Amino acid sequence: GGMGMDPESQRAMQRSHTAIDDLEQRGMAMLGSLSSQRERLKGVHKKVLDVMNTLGVSNSLIRVIEKRQASDVVFMLVGMVATILILIFTWVYLRPKRH
Repeated sequence: GGMGMDPESQRAMQRSHTAIDDLEQRGMAMLGSLSSQRERLKGVHKKVLDVMNTLGVSNSLIRVIEKRQASDVVFMLVGMVATILILIFTWVYLRPKRH
């Protein structure tokens, strides 16, 4: 705990640290889950493309879908970076000040 902090502030600080640790663990678990989902989705994606080719779905439609997927990946990455920045910002401004 911080020096010269009253016990209630120290308890609040401890709760904040615990909450941040919990968030970090959940984030790591989410990343692991996302990467395994991504592997499964790659397989599904390939099967769907095979079926679409078999059904003769136009190449232009397939290209539109693939572009859309690329933009979805960009949105996901931007969201992940924004989340990390919010966590860092929260950590920097809510940690105890060293006097």
